[in-house]
Parts: sequence; C-alpha cells; structure tokens
Amino acid sequence: MTEAADITAGQRWLKCLLLLALYALLNLAFHGLSLYFGYKRHFFGAELLLALLLFALGWKRLGAVALVAALGLELALGLSSVFYLFEKDQLWDMVEFLFEARLSYLAALALLPVAVAAAVWGAMRIQQGVGRRRQMVLVQVLVALGLLQGQWVLSSEAQTFFTPTLADRPRLLFGSAAHFMREVMVMNRLTIIGARSDEHAEYMPIQHPSATQKVWHGGLPSARRVLLVVAEGWGLPKEPAVLERQIEQLRRSPHVQALRLDTIHAKGATAAGELRELCWVVPTRLNFRKMTPDKVGDCLPARLRRQGYTTVGVHGAFGGMYRRTLWWPQIGLSETLFKEGIPLAQEPCHSFPGHCDRHLLDTVKSRLEGDKTFVYWLTLNSHMPYDRRDVAHYREALCDVWPAGEYWDQLCRYQNLHVQFFEGLAALAADEAMKGVEVMVVGDHPPLFNDDDSRERFSRDQVPVLHFVVR
Repeated sequence: MTEAADITAGQRWLKCLLLLALYALLNLAFHGLSLYFGYKRHFFGAELLLALLLFALGWKRLGAVALVAALGLELALGLSSVFYLFEKDQLWDMVEFLFEARLSYLAALALLPVAVAAAVWGAMRIQQGVGRRRQMVLVQVLVALGLLQGQWVLSSEAQTFFTPTLADRPRLLFGSAAHFMREVMVMNRLTIIGARSDEHAEYMPIQHPSATQKVWHGGLPSARRVLLVVAEGWGLPKEPAVLERQIEQLRRSPHVQALRLDTIHAKGATAAGELRELCWVVPTRLNFRKMTPDKVGDCLPARLRRQGYTTVGVHGAFGGMYRRTLWWPQIGLSETLFKEGIPLAQEPCHSFPGHCDRHLLDTVKSRLEGDKTFVYWLTLNSHMPYDRRDVAHYREALCDVWPAGEYWDQLCRYQNLHVQFFEGLAALAADEAMKGVEVMVVGDHPPLFNDDDSRERFSRDQVPVLHFVVR
C-alpha cells in the first residue's frame, strides 16, 4: 500500500515537472521565432504560465482557453513588433495579406494551430488523473514568484520593469506578452507620429523636412522627367564606407551629374515613409480604405498632375498590401503598376512574393520615356528577410566593411541587395533614353535585423538621400 502510494506521489511530481517542461518548450519555441524575426519578448511568458497553472488546478477547459489566448498573444506581439502596428484593427488587415506572404511564412503559420492543439492536448494528458494537487499549484506559484523576482532584479538598474521595450534582450526574463504588446504599439505610435497634441486627426504635418522638401525646396521638382525612389530598408550606416560601397557605380558613372548625398529624419513603417515624401504628412492611424485628398492634403503627384505631368506609381508587390490600389490614385498617381499588372518572365522574389527590383528597371524606363513624366518607384526586396537568392551576383568582397560576427551573413545579404539596386540604377542612367531625368532616392526607414548589434550599425532615426541628374 505504501509502495503504491509512493508510486502515485512520484507520478504526480513527474506530471508537475512535465507541465513545467511543456512551459519551457513553448517559451523556447517563441523565443526562437523572436530571434529569427528580430523582435524582443520576455524569455518566459506570464500568460503561458497562468494557463498551465489553471491546468494544475484541474480547470481543463478554462486552461485550454487561456493557453490558446496566450499563444495568440505571442503571435500578436510578433506581428506588432515586426510590422510596426500601432492599432488593433491593423491585425485584421494583416490577415487579408496572408496568401501574399512567402511560402515559408505560410507554412510556419499553418503549423501554429497544430502547435496550439498539441500544447492543449499535452497539457490535458499531463493533468489527466491528477486532479487538483496542491504540490503542482505550489510549485508553479513558486516558479512564478521566482521568475518575477528575477525580472525585478534584472530591471532594477535600468528601471525597465514596466517598460520592457526599452530593455536589452538579456534582461527580459519574465513578463506579460499582453503588456509587452501594448508597450510596443504605444512606442510604434510615438515613433511614427511623435507626441502630438491632436491625436484625433488622421494625418498630421511632418515635424522634420522630408527628402522631397529638402532637395526640391518646397516639394516640387523643376525637371520635366523625374524619378522618385523610396528604397525599402535603405538605412544610414554609421560607417561611411558601407554607403560609399553601395553607390560606387553611380560615383564612377560618366552619365551621372551633380550627385549629392544628404540625410533626413525617418522612422516608422514603409507606408509612413511614403506619405512623408509624397504628401508631407504622417498618419496617426493606418486607415487607407478611407483616405481622400481632403484628409491627406495636396500631395506631390496631384500637384504635378495639374501641371501636365503623367504620374505613375510602380511597386513589385501585390497592390492590396497597405491598400495601395485604393490610396495611390487618391494622392494623384494616374497610373499604378503592381505585381498583378506587370507581366514578367523572370521568377518572383524569394524574400517577398512579387517582382524583384532588378527586374523592374525596364518597366521604370519605359514609363520615363514620355515628356513631362513623374515616376514614383517603391522598391521591394531589400527588406528583411534578406534573401541571398534575390542577388544575381553575390559577392562577399562587398562586405569586408563588416567585422565578423554571428549575423555577418545577414549584413552581407543586406549590402549585396543595395549594391545590386544602385548598380542597376547606374546601368539605367547609361541608357540614352534616360538623358535629362532627375533622380532622387530616399530610404523609407532604418533597416531591420535579427540582432541589436546589427541594428546599432545604422542610425535609428536617419536615412540617406541621393540626388542626381542623368546627362
């Protein structure tokens, strides 16, 4: 009888340890995702521990609901961090773009409900037959208190206990994914719109001059043919040699006249960078479905259109992304070309489902051949994840400006993608049909990387501006 009781007690402790092992496994999985996609989270999530505590108390159904909610919060934290979301409604917008994502992301997302089901099933199986056992609850409460105390100690010096977004990754031990997500969305909002008094306005004038304002002194170019490029993820490196290596072919080109480099203040998502350059406003919410000229103001394409310019917008991705098929015409672009409207024989990009920027050079050139034309080109495949397969001629020699490190390959892919773009632009400038075209290239936001060390190699609030005339 005593032996049976001892075995039963041993099984209970084993199940207790298995619940904790399941908790650690789930956190390790999400921590791996956070490292891969380059966002921060607490190593141990409070909501996940709460869900397993409910299982330990014997409340299986409530525990299952809590576990599903906890895993959903982890997913929402990742989305809000990677895509600079600052409104809950944007999460629903992201759902509509799922089938335009790369296959590896879709495969990972398809595994999520499987992982959720497996976690719930595993927790139920572990708890089955144990009932409400004090030792299981006590152990988990002690674990929670220990993790909480550990987080308090880690946060005490930097005072980031209630502001996890400001903490370094090694100091994020234990905390709430819901609170972390809220802090991320608040920070994203402040990053994009700043501390403005009138948050009820949908669009506000930018606080710092945009590239189009700075270079064109008021926002209107004087040339009859103009190419404005908002370059995805083109950041300002703290090491000048990195930038010079990118634009080397333009520097050497006899067809490039009056080349100038400058910088502007820039933060936020790509769409915010577009509106900064095209309309000189910043959105307080991403309500692209209802954008009208009355709300956004008199934008650059609309002004040029009234002066007799043909205004064209080009982007290699699906036009539904960020609702560009809806709002690009609203700001004055008379023709819009997206992935679905540009027939190309080349294979699509590997980083994003769309046309690689190097394949769109002829499309851009064809739209610049007429008199009084303005072409706005939003590039695509130089955004994280930087895929080596999107580089036609990969050269590690381009990356000797980076010191060796764990994420050196990612920095090298980033460098190759931008070198490739500017070499393509130099080849385009050598075409006789481009003579006289005024070109401006500006980054939309600082680049994203999986690690803080790589991000620190670039300015956090500045992007470069390149301006020249083809001769």
